[in-house]
Amino acid sequence: MITQTIEMTQFVSSASYQLVKEEELTGLVISSQTLSSSSIVKSSYQQVVFSDCVFHACEFKGVTFSNCVFENCNFEFSHIRDCKFINCNFTNCTWIAATSTNSSYVDCDLDSTLIKITQTSLNLIHFKRQEDHTTDIYIQFAHAA
Repeated sequence: MITQTIEMTQFVSSASYQLVKEEELTGLVISSQTLSSSSIVKSSYQQVVFSDCVFHACEFKGVTFSNCVFENCNFEFSHIRDCKFINCNFTNCTWIAATSTNSSYVDCDLDSTLIKITQTSLNLIHFKRQEDHTTDIYIQFAHAA
């Protein structure tokens, strides 16, 4: 099992045909990362900001995203299966031929295209909070810098 806890680190990289399994990341900014034809399986991401990332033909399976922000990310031909998104924010993301199956989105700010994608294939969208707390992630990163 790969386990990492890193605070306020920014990754910029490109990778193809990778298997990311049982990865645990907390408190990161991942910027301009490109993953192509990769599988992310049974991993956990908490308070991670994905900025300007490209996920081309990637499969996310059994992944949990908690308090994460996806901004200007591109999901091209990617598949999300059996994943959990808790209090996540999707801003200006592009969804080209992407699918979401049997995944849950709890207290997430979804863009219009993602809402259309999640309306099929046994996805669960649930809202129980009254306020948006995803901006708190940016505030925590700004204070730490």
